[in-house]
Amino acid sequence: MITYDYKYMIYPSIKENSPSQYDFFQINFSKESLTFRDLIFDDTSKIKKVGEFIRSKFKYYVIVGIGGSDLGSRVIAEAFKSKSNTEVLFIGANTDPMEISDFFENIDIKDCIFNVISKSGETVEVISNFLYIVSQIKDKLGEDKVKDHIIITTAEEGSTLLNLGRKFSLKIIEGKKDVGDRFSALSVIGLLTADVLGLDIDKFLEGAKDIDKKTENGEPKENDPLMFAELNFINYKKFGKNMSVVMPYSAKLHNFGFWYRQLWAESLGKKDKEGNNIGITPIASLGSTDQHSQIQLYNDGPNDKIITFIEVSQFDELVEIDTLTKEADYLYKKSFNDIIHIERKSTSISLMENSRANGTIYLDKINEENIGGLFYFFELSVSYLGFLLGVDTFNQPGVEKGKQYMYALLGKEEFKDLKYKLEKIDE
Repeated sequence: MITYDYKYMIYPSIKENSPSQYDFFQINFSKESLTFRDLIFDDTSKIKKVGEFIRSKFKYYVIVGIGGSDLGSRVIAEAFKSKSNTEVLFIGANTDPMEISDFFENIDIKDCIFNVISKSGETVEVISNFLYIVSQIKDKLGEDKVKDHIIITTAEEGSTLLNLGRKFSLKIIEGKKDVGDRFSALSVIGLLTADVLGLDIDKFLEGAKDIDKKTENGEPKENDPLMFAELNFINYKKFGKNMSVVMPYSAKLHNFGFWYRQLWAESLGKKDKEGNNIGITPIASLGSTDQHSQIQLYNDGPNDKIITFIEVSQFDELVEIDTLTKEADYLYKKSFNDIIHIERKSTSISLMENSRANGTIYLDKINEENIGGLFYFFELSVSYLGFLLGVDTFNQPGVEKGKQYMYALLGKEEFKDLKYKLEKIDE
């Protein structure tokens, strides 16, 4: 179960520069237009067949992707202990040569199947890693083994990756063309990872459906993702709070902050309909670690942030402390479970007393339903927020120019005129 407590986000708990209950409003927003919403009603039988094949044949399932093509899977792989004999690994989110070299020095490639993932099929990081993986398989196992150790997931017909996949006779998993990668955690990309780990992928979708059922109402007090969006919107537009911190109090949700960071940044950092530059900067933190690196800034620095804690009410393990000395008697009969809950609560109260807006999303435990629901909560909330801000939540025009310059400098034929222009800049 997921609940959102926002009492420390509004007046009278936050006495300065804060929304009141009278600032909230109903919106006329149709979820029917959300392509990622269709994912939660999909049939999962094909995903389960591929997952079963991978589990039965390989020790390592290696995801080769970047951004939305791997962040959702990283969240899932970190949040759950594997229930299968197949380990999930990641490569391709960077082109750091040392990272790539180290990976292949420390892995037996015959134990691996690589899923090369790019919706567009043109992502340079992914394609360059793909070509290197092919060369490694050829060198170590033989060219005829390439098709046995690589699958690709893509959505665009005629793309470089798809053409390469066909050249090597690879198994091709068709991605969703109309769902952006940052909204794909509950697509075949994230769900295949979950299935390989032996998790119940239908429960992920059930958790998302549960959130979906609770968000039929346009009244924010009855719709937690909408309330979350409106609190971001009002704090941004009315009080100039243009930073949004997400701080899970669980190491198993550390990567969730990075998934959220991409979702918020790429969805909201845009020009609005009037041409104004809009954006709420996302910050990924981790409790209790970042109490000692960031809370000083959040409490005594500029009051330009809202902070969202994620608390897990019940952990799978109870780890108790034996207190044998009077110097630490305040820890007598305490557990690490007690301490992490107290740390979140004390931080939240200290921020509130300093008029620093903060709310808490509670998960009763980390399970498939709650992680699926958490993904969907934020996907839906950012959709509401983009609507309120007047931006196109689902495009990313600010990324495209940099990609074009990269292709030009790498020598891609259709960008040769641009390459000449760029080379002149540094003369």
